[in-house]
Amino acid sequence: MDGLFDRNRDFNDSIIRNIVSLRESQDLFDDLVDAQDEHDILIAAEMRIKSHAPPGMIQRGFHYSTAIEYPFKTEPFMASRYGDGSYPVWYGALDLETTIYETAWHFKNEILGIAAVDEAVIRERAVYYVDCKAVLIDISEKGYEYPDLIENDYGYCQQTGRRVQNEGHPGLLVPSARNRGGINAVIFRETVLDNPVLHCYLSYFFDPNQSEVRIERDPGTALTIISY
Repeated sequence: MDGLFDRNRDFNDSIIRNIVSLRESQDLFDDLVDAQDEHDILIAAEMRIKSHAPPGMIQRGFHYSTAIEYPFKTEPFMASRYGDGSYPVWYGALDLETTIYETAWHFKNEILGIAAVDEAVIRERAVYYVDCKAVLIDISEKGYEYPDLIENDYGYCQQTGRRVQNEGHPGLLVPSARNRGGINAVIFRETVLDNPVLHCYLSYFFDPNQSEVRIERDPGTALTIISY
């Protein structure tokens, strides 16, 4: 495995983070109270708090916790391609196409894992640009030399991630398993990420009868269609 780690990259750029979200915000107080007057009191209290907060602080806090912080604060950590569940892993991609192909694959498999789903399922997502400044181990061009990096069996990748994380490195640049030529970022240290900026919303439509995922940025217009 030592031959795998022969290149570092002084990374100072944005990474694209694609996560489950909603296109339209919802009233979070609806489930807390029944009476309209109680609802109005809660809304007024929320507005009073917001009026005393520095400009942008609340919105930035929401974007930070959503786009950056969540994987680092979730216990227990979920097992994934480069994580065995014992430590947090944050994933992003260096281009929009790659992050769409990666997330569409997992969305499709998630739905197929639910018994008796035979009609189209819709999932809404938000795409963020997140600044990253770190020296990352770059194995993004190692997919042919080490084919286990792009296999569906995550064993080798988890071994790789565990070693890099245990040695204290902030992260990796890795080949995408779902978009040939694409590059993903695998981050183990929250401190190298900052300044999340909402880029766009996407809607994913998966029809198990047609084995394809349709992705829309503008409602009603296909941005891309991925067939499996």
